[in-house]
Amino acid sequence: MIEHIQSVQLAAEFSVGDRVAGTVGMGGLATALTVVMVAGIKEPKKGKIRKKLEPNQAAVLGVAAGTCYMTAGSIWTVGGALSDGFAQIFTNGGFGTAGMGAVSLILGAVLYFREMRPGAMAFTGVLAAGVWAQAGGIWGLPQALVLTGVHAAGMA
Repeated sequence: MIEHIQSVQLAAEFSVGDRVAGTVGMGGLATALTVVMVAGIKEPKKGKIRKKLEPNQAAVLGVAAGTCYMTAGSIWTVGGALSDGFAQIFTNGGFGTAGMGAVSLILGAVLYFREMRPGAMAFTGVLAAGVWAQAGGIWGLPQALVLTGVHAAGMA
């Protein structure tokens, strides 16, 4: 009986461990979120039953993916470069003295007030993730939530 209990405990420790989803890493999570976005954005073929992302779901997924892109590095730095380029449109002096907080407000307003297709919402979410992380303050909250959740789940 004792041997059986010890083997069950050993199996539980081996299978669960400290990582819920195994070794994922930020690069793997960024890749997985990108696949989910692409698969969820495409229109289902007629007669096929498949889940499609709602625009708000796509925006949240875009923010999560954008945060993972910035943290993963390597080929995923393109998301951060895209956010930087977008922010420079407003912060280079053409619109007066506008900072990253103003660009964050613009993206927040677009995400909240515009009804877009899921693809556009996901793209805007990726842009917003980079800008919000750079703006800091209250705008850094989505990044903090995503990274805390990823680390709590043991994925990074």
